[in-house]
Amino acid sequence: TESGKIGTLGHGFTYSGHPVASAVALKTIELYQERNILDHVRKVSPRFQKRFAKLGEHPMVGDVSSVGLIGAIELVSDKKTKGTFDPAKAVAPTVSKHIESEGLITRPLMGDRIALCPPLIISENEIDEMFDRFERGLQSGYEWAKREKLVAA
Repeated sequence: TESGKIGTLGHGFTYSGHPVASAVALKTIELYQERNILDHVRKVSPRFQKRFAKLGEHPMVGDVSSVGLIGAIELVSDKKTKGTFDPAKAVAPTVSKHIESEGLITRPLMGDRIALCPPLIISENEIDEMFDRFERGLQSGYEWAKREKLVAA
């Protein structure tokens, strides 16, 4: 097509290679190194991983996946069959709102998944507080789903 005519693959994004965006990226890497951010993540991520894995015990959680300080749970209508929800019921966004009512922002994803990705500077105590809030909101969302007859009782 046009690339063949002009002899180059014409593509790009607004900030690709932009000097300002590149300068920000370089400064970010410098700060990560200066503040030992990756060492900190390696130190606190086992606590995050342990607490995240525990969410798999919840009756509405079918799958748990995480790495470092990012993870997601999959919500299911029946833990034994891993049954899914009708997309029109907006289960993940609704449960996410229950979690948000506990003061924690999560990210509902397609397929009734809810992601959690805290700041890389989070402390172990803050991880525990974050998961306490997440668990309370998840339980509240589960109670809602039971009232709506969306989950196996």
